[in-house]
Parts: sequence; C-alpha cells; structure tokens
Amino acid sequence: MPLYDADGTKQKPLVVDAIKKYSNATAPADSGVEKRPSYVVINKVGTYAFSYSSASATPGVTGHNYITASVVQNAASGGIKLDINPIAWRRTDDTAVVGDVTFVYVRVM
Repeated sequence: MPLYDADGTKQKPLVVDAIKKYSNATAPADSGVEKRPSYVVINKVGTYAFSYSSASATPGVTGHNYITASVVQNAASGGIKLDINPIAWRRTDDTAVVGDVTFVYVRVM
C-alpha cells in the first residue's frame, strides 16, 4: 500500500528517499558533525577519539569535546564494531583518512 501526501485537494503518492528508508553506512571525514549513527565500525589499526557533543552543529567546526578511549590493534578481520553514537571522530596517533571509520545507520520500519 503506498504512502500518500495530502496536497489539500487530493492525495498523491509520497516520494520516499531510499537513504531515509533503508539501513545504510557512510564514511565521514574526521572532525565533521554528523547525524548520530546506530553504531560505528573502525576499519584500520590506530587510536581514535569520539565526540558526543559539539559547540556548534555546523559541519566542519572543530569545537568538539573528544573522548579518547578506542585503541584498535587488529582490524584485519573486517573492522571492529563499537556500539556507540558519536557525532564526530578523529584519529589521534596518525593522520585521519576517510574510510578509517564507518558510521552505520540502522532503520526500523
């Protein structure tokens, strides 16, 4: 059964963006403000810090309060899943590269 959007005179099918409807994963750049994921996957060996609050909701703003607590020593098996919901990440032992961390969004319909 289709979802409908009332326009005042009749109903028309509601266009649903697939990204908002289905589970997905992104590889955000470090220090950028992101929507809170369902969980995080660390893909490379290293030391990582995560921020759970920000001085600004503007992407790219570095006014984060980071908590350093994640040291990954073996990510060769496909990554390490962390059941955390940060808004930003950074790498503290080396230069951060897009793809070091994956934010996974699980949708429940």
